[in-house]
Amino acid sequence: MAGSSPGTPVTPSSLGGEVSGAREACPSPCNRGCAPLECTFELPKSIAITVRQHKVKKMKDGRNDEVEDKEKNTLLIPDEVIINNDYLGVRSIDRDRSSREGFSLSMSNFVRTISTSSRVKEVRIDLQRASQETSRALVECMKTIPSLKSLFLKDIPSSRLSVSDAEAIFSAFGPSSTLQTGGVHFGEPAKAAIIKVLVDALLQNEVLREFKLDNLSGARSTSARTEGAGHEESVMREFSRYLKTPTNVLTRLEMYGVDDDEVKQLADTLGFNKKLQVLRIWREDHSSHREGICRIGEALRTNTVLENLKFSGTTRLKLEEMKALVRALVPDAATGLQPNTHLHTLRFYNDALSLGKEVMEQLATLLRSNTTLLHLDLSRLSILGRGSENVVEYAEMLFNALRFNTSLEFLDLEDCTGVGGKDVLGMIMDMLLHNHSLKKIKLKGTRLEKDGDAEVVYVELRGRDKTIDRKLEKTIQNMEHVPPNSARLFLCGNPKAGKTTLCRWWKDVQLLSTSGTKSGVIDDHQGKTKNRMHSIIPTRLRNKLSNSPIRMKSVPLSTAKEERTRGIEVHKMLWDDMSISLWDMAGQEEYHTFHDMMLPNRSSSADSCFYFIVCNPSDAIQCLIEKEPMSQLKRDIHYWLVFIASNTRRSKSYLPHVTILMTHHDVWGVDKDKEKLFRQKMKHIINKLRGKFRLFLEFDKDLEFIEMENTRVSYNDAIELKQHVLQYLKRMSMDLPKILKACVEFQSNMMKWSEDSSRKPFAKWDVFSKSLSQEATSLGSLKGVGNELLEKIKKHVAVSLHNGGHIMYFEEIDMVILDPHWFCQNIIGHILFNCSQLNDKGAIATNGIVSRQDFKELVMDGETMYAAHFEEILMMMTKLQICYEDGDEKIMIPSLLDGNPIPTNWEEIFGSSAETFTYVGLQLRTADESITKLTRGFFPRLQVSLRNKFGTKTYKLYSNTKTFKLFCKGISFVVDGVELFILQDMEDSINIISRCCGGGDSENRRVQKMIFDCVNDFRQTPTLGCPGVIFEEHIIFPQSVANALGVKKLQCISKKQLQEEVVDKILWKGDFTYTPDWVDEKGVSRYVHAKELLGEKEWLDILLRRSQKVMDMEKVLESELSARNSNAPAASTHSNSDLVRKDSMKRFIADEFDSLKRLMQHNHTEVMTRLDELENNIMGFQVKLTSRVCSNIDSLMECLLQLDNSNIPKLPYIMKSAGTSGKRILLKMVPGLKSYQLHFMCEHRDGFHIVENQPGCEIEIGNDQTRRFGIVMYWGLTISVMLLKVGAHVTAGMGSMVPDLTREFATLLDTPGLLDLAQPRGDILACLPEELKKEPHISLQDNEEAKAWLVQTLDKKCPPGGMQRMFKLTQMVHTTKSDQKGGIAWVCDKHRDRGEQDGSLRRR
Repeated sequence: MAGSSPGTPVTPSSLGGEVSGAREACPSPCNRGCAPLECTFELPKSIAITVRQHKVKKMKDGRNDEVEDKEKNTLLIPDEVIINNDYLGVRSIDRDRSSREGFSLSMSNFVRTISTSSRVKEVRIDLQRASQETSRALVECMKTIPSLKSLFLKDIPSSRLSVSDAEAIFSAFGPSSTLQTGGVHFGEPAKAAIIKVLVDALLQNEVLREFKLDNLSGARSTSARTEGAGHEESVMREFSRYLKTPTNVLTRLEMYGVDDDEVKQLADTLGFNKKLQVLRIWREDHSSHREGICRIGEALRTNTVLENLKFSGTTRLKLEEMKALVRALVPDAATGLQPNTHLHTLRFYNDALSLGKEVMEQLATLLRSNTTLLHLDLSRLSILGRGSENVVEYAEMLFNALRFNTSLEFLDLEDCTGVGGKDVLGMIMDMLLHNHSLKKIKLKGTRLEKDGDAEVVYVELRGRDKTIDRKLEKTIQNMEHVPPNSARLFLCGNPKAGKTTLCRWWKDVQLLSTSGTKSGVIDDHQGKTKNRMHSIIPTRLRNKLSNSPIRMKSVPLSTAKEERTRGIEVHKMLWDDMSISLWDMAGQEEYHTFHDMMLPNRSSSADSCFYFIVCNPSDAIQCLIEKEPMSQLKRDIHYWLVFIASNTRRSKSYLPHVTILMTHHDVWGVDKDKEKLFRQKMKHIINKLRGKFRLFLEFDKDLEFIEMENTRVSYNDAIELKQHVLQYLKRMSMDLPKILKACVEFQSNMMKWSEDSSRKPFAKWDVFSKSLSQEATSLGSLKGVGNELLEKIKKHVAVSLHNGGHIMYFEEIDMVILDPHWFCQNIIGHILFNCSQLNDKGAIATNGIVSRQDFKELVMDGETMYAAHFEEILMMMTKLQICYEDGDEKIMIPSLLDGNPIPTNWEEIFGSSAETFTYVGLQLRTADESITKLTRGFFPRLQVSLRNKFGTKTYKLYSNTKTFKLFCKGISFVVDGVELFILQDMEDSINIISRCCGGGDSENRRVQKMIFDCVNDFRQTPTLGCPGVIFEEHIIFPQSVANALGVKKLQCISKKQLQEEVVDKILWKGDFTYTPDWVDEKGVSRYVHAKELLGEKEWLDILLRRSQKVMDMEKVLESELSARNSNAPAASTHSNSDLVRKDSMKRFIADEFDSLKRLMQHNHTEVMTRLDELENNIMGFQVKLTSRVCSNIDSLMECLLQLDNSNIPKLPYIMKSAGTSGKRILLKMVPGLKSYQLHFMCEHRDGFHIVENQPGCEIEIGNDQTRRFGIVMYWGLTISVMLLKVGAHVTAGMGSMVPDLTREFATLLDTPGLLDLAQPRGDILACLPEELKKEPHISLQDNEEAKAWLVQTLDKKCPPGGMQRMFKLTQMVHTTKSDQKGGIAWVCDKHRDRGEQDGSLRRR
C-alpha cells in the first residue's frame, strides 16, 4: 500500500473481483478494469477511513548503488528524492464494530468513487496524519452523501487546528446536516475556541440525536490541570451551552477523557436538559479530592428523563460519590419514596468503582432497595477481577443483595475474571431462589464459564423463562408470608439397616406424646444402656415420660420374616409446632430409580428437609480385621452421599443436612476394645467424606455419627434423634424463603383429608382448587384478581404443600396426590416389586414390557375403588416419565430393561448403506464424578423424554425400522436425516453420537447441539433430572464413532482442553499444525486435525479470529512504521507484484469467510478442502508479517538501534545459569541468584529465532547493576512476545526455536496489535526486577547505560573471534539482492551458509 505511486489506486483486498494490473481508467476499487462511466461499484454501508502520508523515494539518476557507512554499520542510498502525498485507507465496518481489511485510494479517486455510492450510512475518519486541506476536502465530501446518517471524526489535532479549519471541519454537523449520530475525538486536549466552533455548529442541527465527545480535556497531570483551570472551565462551559439549549434533540451523550471539574459542570446541565436519555462518562482524573459524581447523584434526584447511565474506564467512584448516587436511586428513609424512578440501566465498567468494601456495600444497598433498575452492567469491573483480594466476599455481598431486588432483569458480569468457584455458583443459585425478576445473567469470560459452571446458571434461567410469570410474582410478593412450618425427613440406607424400625418408634412416640394420659417412657432395660444424647432431651419432656404410669415391655423384634419396605413409606407426624413427613426409602436398588424423583430440590416455595443415612455396621464390627466389610460400609455411605448431592440443586446457604446413623448398637458385641477401634476407624472415614462433600452437603458439627439400638425397643434413642432433627429444621425454617400464609391455613385441612379413609388418595385439580378457595381464607380476601391469576396462585400454594411433604403435586399432571404413601408404596412400590426380580414368584414384566391388562390388575390389585381410575393413575406415571404406552396394548418401563444389549456397529441399528457419512460424537461426563453422578433413574426417564419429544411427525424418521429402538442403556432414532444413538456407559456418562450423509458436518452438529440442550435441560429439572450434576463435554474422535459403537471403544478428548489448546496453539501462536492423538481399539496411535473435532463452523470462527489478529497486527505495524519514520528517510517502493500478491492474499482470506459460511450447509468435502486452503493463506500472511517485523525491528525498538553501533548482536535474552535444561527465557529473577546466562538470537530478516545448542555466556550481576540487567532482560522478553504474536515460531521452518511463553503472556498475546513498546507494563513488567518495577519508565539514558553494560560485559567475556564460538553467530551484510535497504545482521550458521549460496548475504 505505502509504496504505490501518487494518484494510482492500490489493488483492493477484500471487496471482490479478481486481481488485475494498473487501473488508471477506473477510479473505484472494483478491480474489473472498467471504464469510469461503466463502473457500478458501490461502497459498503459502513466504512472507516484512515488518512496516511504516502512516502515514495526515487533515485535522481536511477542508480541503485549501495554505499556503506563504516562508522554506523549501515547502508545508505545517496541522491534520493522524497515525494509526499496523502492517500486514504478504506475499510468496511462489521456489525460488531470491528474493521475488515480494505483498500487504498488517492483522495481524488475516493471523491469520484463516493459520488457514485448511494448507500453509505456510516463513516469513521481518522484525521491524525491528515493535512488541513485533506481534512477540509473529506468533510466537504461527506456533505454530498445524502444517505449518510453517522459521522465520527477521530484524532483531530486540535493544537494544529485554526478556527477557520475547525469551522470547515465541524460544518459537517451544521444546519444542513442529515446526521443522526455523530462524534468527535481530539488527539490532544481541546481548546475552548475550537469547542465553541463545534457547539455553534451543533446548535444549528435539529436532527442529531446521539453524540460522542472524546478527550475533551485529556489525561493531563495534576499540575497542568491546576495551571489551566480557567481554560478547562471555559471548554466545558461552551459544550454545556449546547446541552442547556431547549431546541437540541440529543438523546444520547458519551463523554470520554473528562476531568472532575468537567463532570461537575455536566451535572449542572442535567437539571435543565429535558431530552437526554443516555449518558456515559469516562473520567480521567486521579486527584484525591473528587466530587463530580456527587453532583451527578444530586442532579438525578430531580431529573425525569435520563434512563441509561454508564461509568467507564478510570472514573473510580469514591465512597461519598457512591453514596450520593445511591441516595438518588433508593427510597428515602423518611418518606419511603424513591427520588429517581426513571433510570433503568446502570453500568460500572472496568475501573469505574474504587476498590474497597465500603464502595461495594453501597452497591449492595442500591441493589437491595432500588425498585426500578432493569439492567445492571458490571462487565470487566476490576473490583470483581482475578486480582481483587476480596472478590469472593464482594461477590457474596452482590448476590445476597440481589435476593431482595424485585426489578432487575439483566445482570452483566462479562469478563469479571474473579467470579468463579463452587461457593460463588452456590451464591448465584441461592439468590435465584429468592429473586424472581432476573431473566438473564451474562457470565462470559468469568471463572464460572471457564470451569463449566456457568451452564448450570444458564439452564436454571432457561427453566425460569418457562415457569416464572411476572404478573404472578408481583401479586405473590404483595400477599402475606410466614416462615415455613413443614419439613421432610428422609431415611436412606441399604436393606435391613433399621430405617423402618426407627419410623415405627417415632410413630409410637407420637402416640405417647398425644395420648390423653400422661405419657410414659419405656423401661430402658433398667439403665443398662447408656443414653448417648441425653443432654439434648428437653427437661419437660424427660419428666413427662419418666412419670408416666405406662410401662412398656422391652421385647425383641419379631423373629418371623417381615415383609420389606416397597418403594417409599410416607408417615405424617406433628413434632412440636412443625408438621413432619417421614420418607422411609426402601434399600433395594430396584426402587432407587424412583427414589431420586422424590428428593427435594430447593425452590422459592421453601424446602426444609433432613437426611439420615442409616447403616448397620454389625458385620463390619464382627469382621474388623478383614478389610472388605469395612470397605463395603464406606461404599454404602459414599453411595448415599452421592445420591443426595446429585439430586439436590447447587447451593451455598441451603446445603442438604445429613446425619449418619449407626444402628443395632446392642448387638455390636461385648468386646469394648473392638467397638473403640471401630469408632476410631469410622470417624476417620467419615471425616474424609465430610471434607470431600463439604461444598455439597452439610454435616453435624463435631459429631461424625450417632449410635442407636434396634433389636430392643429404646424410645429414648428415638426421642433424642427427634430433638436432634428439630434443632436443625427450626433453624433452617427461619433461613429459607417465606411461604404464603395460605399454605399454613390449608395444612390442617390436609391432616383431616389424610385421616378420612373414605376419601380417594388423589384428586383432580379442579376439586383441589375448590377446596383451597374454601379453606385458605387469605386467598378469598384477594381483591381484583382474575380467575386465571387466582388459579396460578393456587398452583403456587400446591407447590409449597408439595415441598412441605403434605401432598404430591407435579405441574406435568392435572392431579394432586393427597396421600404420598399410597402413591409411593401402594402404586409405585407395588408395581416395581411385581415387575422386577424382587418378586419371588417371578417378574411379570419381560425386558421392561408388561401387558396393559397385567398392569391394570397390578394397579387395582383387588381394590375395586381404584378400578375406575386406572387411566388417571397410568396418566400420572406416564407424565412423570416412569413408563409409556408402546402400542399393541403394552406398557414399557425402561428402568426394568434387562435385555436388548447395546449394538456394536451402526448397521445393526440403521441397516447397511453405501453412502459416505460424517461422524460426530459428544460425551457428557459428570464434572465431580466422585461426588455427584447420574443416578439410576435418570437415563430411563431420559429415554421416555426423548421418545415423547422426538417421536412425532415433525421429524424425518428412519423408514426401515420402528421410529425408536430402545436398549438397556441406549436409545436410537433419526432427526432431520441425522442418525442418532444415545447411550449411557459404565461410568454413567451420556454419549451422543451421530452420523449424517446429507447436509454436511454443520447439519450433523446442529442436530447434536439440539439433543445436547435437551439432555442438559432435562438434567436440571427438579423432579425428573439430577440438578446437582454438572456435565463436562468431551469430544469423541470421529473415526472412533465410525468404527464401532461399543462404549469401551469410544475415545474422546475434553472439549475444554481442546479449546484451550486451540486458543494457545492457533489463536495466539498461529500454529495450525496442532493434531490431538488417540489410541484405537487395536492399540494403534492415531492423529486427527483439530478442525475435525471442533467442526466446520467453530473452526471457521477460529480462523476468522486468527486472521483478524494477523490483519490487526499488520495495520499496527504499518502505523508504527509510518509514525516512527515520518521524519526519517522513507522506505523504498514495493514492487507492483509484491503489492498484488499481498493484497490478493488478504482479499482471498476475506472472501473465503463469506463463501464458506454459505457453503457449510452443503458439501462437507469441499468445505474441508477450502478450509485447508484458507489456513495456508493465513500462514502465508504470517510469514510475510514475520519477515516485515524482523526487517523493521530497529524502527519498532529504538533501543536496539543503539546496539548497531556497538559491533555486537542486538537481540539479547537471558536464561538461568548454565545447566538449565531447554531453551527457556528467564521470566523471573531468582532471589539470591547472581549468575545468569546471556544469549543472542539470530537476526536474519526472514525471522529471528533462538539458535539451537548455543553455548551462551555466563554473566555475574552486582547489586548496582540490577536495573541495567533488567532492561536487557526486557529487550529479550519484548522481542520474544512480539514474535509470538505474529506466529514467527511456526513460520519459515523455525519450528520451536522461539520459546513458548504463551501461558506467561496470555494477556499480552490476546490484545490487539503488536505491543505497547513505550515502557514495560502488564505481564512483562511483573517479570522484571523490583528496582525496575518501582520506576518502569525507561529513558534514553537508561537504554544507553544498559547498552554500555552489555558491551563492557561482552568485552570481558568474549575475546576476539569468541562471538562465533559462544553464540554461533556471524556478522553478515544483507545484499541489495535480498533487501534494498541493506544492513548488518548477526546470523546463525544455517542462515549464513544459505545466504552465501543464494547471494542474499555476504561476510562483512
